[in-house]
Amino acid sequence: MRLRYYLRLVGGQLRMSVLAALQYRLGFWTQGVLGILWSALGMAPLVIAASRLESVAGWKPVELVLLTGCFTTMTGLWSALLGPALIASMNHIRRGTLDYVLLRPADALVLCLVAEFAPWSLIEALGGLLLIAGALIQLGRMPGPLELLAALGLGLAGMLALYALGVMVLCASFRAMQLQNLTYLMEAVLDFGRWPAQVFRGALRVLFTYVVPLAVMTTYPAQALLGELDGTTVATALVTSVGLMLVARLLWLRALRGYTSASS
Repeated sequence: MRLRYYLRLVGGQLRMSVLAALQYRLGFWTQGVLGILWSALGMAPLVIAASRLESVAGWKPVELVLLTGCFTTMTGLWSALLGPALIASMNHIRRGTLDYVLLRPADALVLCLVAEFAPWSLIEALGGLLLIAGALIQLGRMPGPLELLAALGLGLAGMLALYALGVMVLCASFRAMQLQNLTYLMEAVLDFGRWPAQVFRGALRVLFTYVVPLAVMTTYPAQALLGELDGTTVATALVTSVGLMLVARLLWLRALRGYTSASS
């Protein structure tokens, strides 16, 4: 029953955001198309690298297109679902009006994470899925049921990790002065996800696998679709994402204890 309540809450907020966006339909489609264009421009470094080399860290050009599809899907979901909610919640914290959220009969963290959506960015995520399909067709590969299940599970784990990082950024905003700059910093870090995890070595490889798990968000789903991932790696990725979410939840509870509202 509790899960159904929160699903209805998320669905209602998403429906309101879609209706608000459709009031200006030209802007809706323009924003979505611009998102796809920016993602296409972001492929330029990979295209240049692939044109000069037969492979990048063992990834062939077509496989890099598949990876870019995973990256574009992830960034589209970030822009549509999480980024706007973080900015809206940070504004509540800055103004001292978060207590209006805390007084509602629902989990405050859930309310913060669904505070606002940008549904036009889902067009960018759709573009990423089309890139994935196109790359698989060009490779002449049809993933099996287990591979598709692993890719879907890793995609969900990547989203869970993304939300965990978003919660940590939200917690940091309780003390940071330039609140929205934190989301820009997170976007800059996420941009490294367009490269295969194998490009990074040493401390950076550990950082982008376990601390900021970009590999879970982009590289691993692509490898699962290519049939190059084993069950141990999938399980490790899932545990990493769940662990990050638990840490984020604890940090959120601690941050709330130090929150000073407008009425304090």
